[in-house]
Amino acid sequence: MEFFHGSFDEALAQAREQGKKVFLDVYTTWCGPCIVMQETVFPLPEVGDYFNARFVNYKLDAEDESIMGPDVAARYGVKGYPTYLILDSGGEEIGRATSGMSGGQFIALFSQMLGETESQFGTIKARFDTGDRSPEVVREYLDAAIVDLGMSGDFDLQRFMELKKVAGEYFASRDHSDLINETDARLMASYWDKTPRGDELVEFVVDNYDEFVAVSSEAAMSQFVLGATWYAGLAAARIGDGSYGAFLDDLAEEPLSKAVAYDLARDPESVLDPERMRGRFQMIDLVASEDWGAVASEWERRIAAAGTAASARNYSAAARDLAGSPEAAHQARALQYHSMAYELDPSDAFIVAVYVGQLRQSGQDGLAQRLTDDFRASMGDSAEDRRKLELFDRLTSPPSE
Repeated sequence: MEFFHGSFDEALAQAREQGKKVFLDVYTTWCGPCIVMQETVFPLPEVGDYFNARFVNYKLDAEDESIMGPDVAARYGVKGYPTYLILDSGGEEIGRATSGMSGGQFIALFSQMLGETESQFGTIKARFDTGDRSPEVVREYLDAAIVDLGMSGDFDLQRFMELKKVAGEYFASRDHSDLINETDARLMASYWDKTPRGDELVEFVVDNYDEFVAVSSEAAMSQFVLGATWYAGLAAARIGDGSYGAFLDDLAEEPLSKAVAYDLARDPESVLDPERMRGRFQMIDLVASEDWGAVASEWERRIAAAGTAASARNYSAAARDLAGSPEAAHQARALQYHSMAYELDPSDAFIVAVYVGQLRQSGQDGLAQRLTDDFRASMGDSAEDRRKLELFDRLTSPPSE
């Protein structure tokens, strides 16, 4: 696929000049399915031929403020990633889809959205609904459902969970060695994503990593096993007994070290970098163990090490962690960190809302109200500012009875 390089408005202008529609890929750098699509599907010649002929293609990082990513994403009400939008040259939405999938499925999805072809999903669904549960039918049903689910526009969690249950029964019914093929690897990446280490199927993929890469892609399998490590480590860190470290230690050994090497070569700033994960899990673990002295010391060390590069989000995270301590000195330090975060970025709805909540908790209602009024006054009419206000209101509203 050939992607337009320039502003979003310039992409719309080029679409008008060429008499095309706009394909908008709304993604984030940490979204696993987004990464797999960009690494394995968008470069396919057949995908390029289809999309280049019909669209001006534009990739939008929803978190990149330099290209108005948050504002454009908010304008179209994007709630999950990846989200794919078809727009006319005036920027009006024609259709939307979501989910990761194969190149053939991606073309089929958009040809159906454009009315060029009709979905055949009803045929296989009818066989499934009338009770045909042969492995071949269930497999075809689950694979076809990826496209049909993607066509729902916004992610349908209830339907996905129903399909996930069917997928779990299908995987359990097969000898795991029979799952080492392109279609079943895709089904696992779609329906078993975010399943933590320890799960029998996940462990089978880890043990047979090279074999799965051979029938799938290193992008898909690295995201799968590193994501499984992330969720296992996160759950262990929340226990507060230091057990998260064992999952990260595994990443230094083959075959998981291969997944790490691939991911860091792709993006040295990846959130799945083992050292970044270790830093994240360490603090969660300290908070869970209620070792408040260690929490305070570690945040002091991290902020000192960052120096002038310490961000508003760094100070806000430190404040939130220390706010859980019952000690007055830690509560005072939390408010100090909140103040530093606010000074660095008074337009961040999350930072301001959490600071306001902490001020109210400490009895400083006057200052909390002033910050609330200032934040509201600073917001304009843009879609991103409306999104910020919605988030602020949700975070500062009293809990319902």
